[in-house]
Order: sequence, then C-alpha cells, then structure tokens
Amino acid sequence: MKKMMIKDTFSTTSSKFQQKAYGNGILDPTTSKPPQDLSTIQHHLTQRRTSTQPSEHSHQQYCKGISDLYNEAGVSFLIQAEIMKRYYGSDPQYGRAHGRAITQVPEEDFNNGLSNPLPNILEGLKTRVLPSHLQSHSLHSSDRSLTFCHFTTEFKRTDGNFKQAVSQAAYDGATLFSARDRALTRAAAIPGRGNDKAAMETAVLTCVTDGKVAEVFAHHSQNGQYHQNLVARESLLSYPNRGRELIRNTQDYARSKSYELAALLGADLEEQKQESKGTCGLK
Repeated sequence: MKKMMIKDTFSTTSSKFQQKAYGNGILDPTTSKPPQDLSTIQHHLTQRRTSTQPSEHSHQQYCKGISDLYNEAGVSFLIQAEIMKRYYGSDPQYGRAHGRAITQVPEEDFNNGLSNPLPNILEGLKTRVLPSHLQSHSLHSSDRSLTFCHFTTEFKRTDGNFKQAVSQAAYDGATLFSARDRALTRAAAIPGRGNDKAAMETAVLTCVTDGKVAEVFAHHSQNGQYHQNLVARESLLSYPNRGRELIRNTQDYARSKSYELAALLGADLEEQKQESKGTCGLK
C-alpha cells in the first residue's frame, strides 16, 4: 500500500511561520515597497477627531490598568473597552469577530502550507445583510459570518513578541487583500460596475498593539508579492491619546471601504450618517 504523504501546515504561532510566509511572498515591513497612495492614507489616519477625549483621570486609570496586565486576553479586553470604537449600537449591519479563524479562503500561493489566519479582531459587514448572490464572499462558513472585511487587530501582551504580531498581521492583510481582489474582479465583470480607483487604492489596514503603542499597517500587492507598510505609530500612554485616535480613524476608514465595495457589487446598504466616510470630523 502506498503511504499517504501528509502536508505540513504551519500555524501563525509556529517558530517557522514567518519564514514560510516570507517564502510565500508575504513580505515584512523592511522589505515591502510603499503603495502609491501611502501619504494619502497617512493623512486620513492621523486626522484629529472632533469628539472629546476621555478625561485625564480616565486615561491615567487606563495606563495603570495596562501596566498590570500580563496576558493577551487582558490587553484585548482593555483595548476594546477603552480604546477601540464600537459599532454595535450605531450600525447593526457592521460586525466584529473575536479570535475567529478565516476559513473561507481559496488556497493560493501566499497561504500554501499555512493554517487559516486567526486575527484577534476582524471587522466587516455582516454577511446576512448582503444580497444572497454576494454571500459567497463571506470569510466564515457559519450564519454569523463577516464579508468585505478591511481591518484586523493583533494583540500582544506588554512584554510579548511584537514582531510575531506584525508577521501575523501581514498574513491577515494578505488574506483580506486577496478577498478584496476577488470581489473587485467580480465587479469588473459587471457592466458599469468596474472601478479603476477602487482597484488602485489601498484599502486593507491592520493594527498591532500591546496596549502601550499602536502601529497601523497598509497592505497591497505588487508582482505577486504582498506588501506591508507602516502607516503610523502612536503611543497609547500619552495624553491626549493620539493612539486612540489612530485606531479609531483606522476603523472608520476600513469600514467606509467595506461599504464602498459592497455598493460597487450592487448591494443597496445605507451607511449610517453619523459614521460618514473618511475620517474628517469623526467622533
């Protein structure tokens, strides 16, 4: 009897993950080429927000809390409670997945031999609000799935391996870029739906944070390689908290791209007015 060969698959926490991902064409920030619109993205994400910052006392409590945490779960909880924007009440069409593997991804060169991406946070449109003919773009197989996602976050504890989280974010970004590219290819085949601007712009963003600092990366592809470029880096411990603004601007920007992509494919979804596109004047 012929022996069946078992294909090795490296998880995102494997010591060999970064080397394998790089071999698959997922570049790190030091070897990536910047997108043409990098300065435009930086302008959007570093805007000052109109909403009032939390009080200095509240900020000091956050700083004390984050310094006392020793695991990713604690960092995740505090960041989501105190720093990240929540859309639960303002936009029932937009959702967040916590520590959930992206399973509905075709095998391509970039993910060959790698386990499914497992971002700590993934945000996108809820699949169930989309027309049935677009639900095949879902990133999950269950009824609580997300589609047209443009944003993930990777957490590390304050003394954790930040470089590993950056590598995990690179894989997240390549996966979301690939999914967006498939959607744009479908849109281009629909008369009157093709959009050169959407195809050229950088839309996929990832955030890496340990609760003390936040780094945001932009993701794009050139010549079959997936590039990861640092857009901005801000402290979450200084006051006023520019890191908080950076993360929220990133969330809002990515959310607007989810709606734009859905509209390009013919989905009639009304974006909430108080969450207007772009980042100027956002709360």
